[in-house]
Amino acid sequence: MKTHSLRWRLVGSLVALQVAASLLVLLGFLALMAAAGRFVDEGGDRAAQIIGGALGHTPEGRLVLTPDAEARWLLDAAPSLWFVARDAQGEELRRGEVPPRYQALVRALGGMGRAALDLAEPNARPAARFERIETPTGPVDLIVQTRAPLSVTGKSAWVTIAFLILVAPILLVTGLVVVIATPFVIRRGLEGVVATAARAEQMDVDRLATRLPLEGVAAEVRPLVEAVNRAFDRLDDGYRRQERFLADAAHELRTPITTLRIQVESLPHENAEKARLVRATTRLVTLAEQLLDLERLRRVAVAGDLVDLRALCERVAADLAPLVIRNGGSLSVEAPQPVFARADATSIERAVSNLVQNATEHGGAGCEIQVHVRAPATVEVCDSGPGIPVHERERVVAPFHRIHPRGSGAGLGLHLVAEVARLHQGSLTVGASHLGGARMRLQLGTGL
Repeated sequence: MKTHSLRWRLVGSLVALQVAASLLVLLGFLALMAAAGRFVDEGGDRAAQIIGGALGHTPEGRLVLTPDAEARWLLDAAPSLWFVARDAQGEELRRGEVPPRYQALVRALGGMGRAALDLAEPNARPAARFERIETPTGPVDLIVQTRAPLSVTGKSAWVTIAFLILVAPILLVTGLVVVIATPFVIRRGLEGVVATAARAEQMDVDRLATRLPLEGVAAEVRPLVEAVNRAFDRLDDGYRRQERFLADAAHELRTPITTLRIQVESLPHENAEKARLVRATTRLVTLAEQLLDLERLRRVAVAGDLVDLRALCERVAADLAPLVIRNGGSLSVEAPQPVFARADATSIERAVSNLVQNATEHGGAGCEIQVHVRAPATVEVCDSGPGIPVHERERVVAPFHRIHPRGSGAGLGLHLVAEVARLHQGSLTVGASHLGGARMRLQLGTGL
């Protein structure tokens, strides 16, 4: 599942908000200018440029206006627009009601380049503009009325200039500030969340009472942390009730199962029915014992005692040798030298016993079993049985999981070994052995 960065999502949102706010300010400014009647050609530059481009001379030397599309639009949009033009030969061309003073002024300003005329108003807006136009047939002096309407192209240019002057610099500066500062702000604001996440990483089944800290958590995130803590409370309560139920059930079943087994073994006739009953009761006894072992493990505090793993495995092999021989197999311990580990000896002994019994049970008649003890703190149990399929190797350590559902095991032996490994900060890995069967490697942690 694709994840999204809160940091860059917030940066994008803030930048988009700034762009939207800046555009709204620009639109408001434009609306205000339009309402105030300022959305026109204030200085007459555009009107002078358009009309000057349409001026020319006839073959007879008469000054004429030959309007193009833009000039026609301007003259239609401003029917009261006036101008007066004069060439070097004294030929004049007028349009509209030209004030008399400008008729005289166009003659007096001959030779000048350009000028704004009549700046008498308080806002310094000119009433007319003088422009010397260079046409293909010679220079023409032009005085044109200001405040003509702007075309769509002129308005677009005006808006672009307003944007570049008013909005773009502010948007650029604030955008850079947001992009640079937001990651630091978010990192500082989420320090409490990061600390809470680090505490959550330390939680496991052995420390269910641990809760996420609320110190330094922002008020917006605090309800989430409190909800998670309440969920942990409910899970803790349910897990403890399940633990108590399994322990009580194992204790309560142990005595009647043992009694049942004694009664079955005391049956007078040896037959197939009695053998099936013996196997069934043995499985019940094993299940009850393994449940009790799991319940004991949860209360075990790994001691700092130094345990000789070679001597421990030799004791287990001596105890289980009759069971292996009865199955027609062989059992050996290979440990060139003593290997020591700080561990709970009872738990390790029970784990190795489970591995050997598991190999005996699933390896079949005549199965060869080898127990290897190696440094650092590693015990391997290899057998010559059928082995464990690759797709089952990670699942066999799950509680009550059996490769063969109708098998005689209870499905708790390897899970018990995995719990012992976890208790000792180690691991249980399942693989293939050099004998052709399964290899169970019990690796104990070295940091105890």
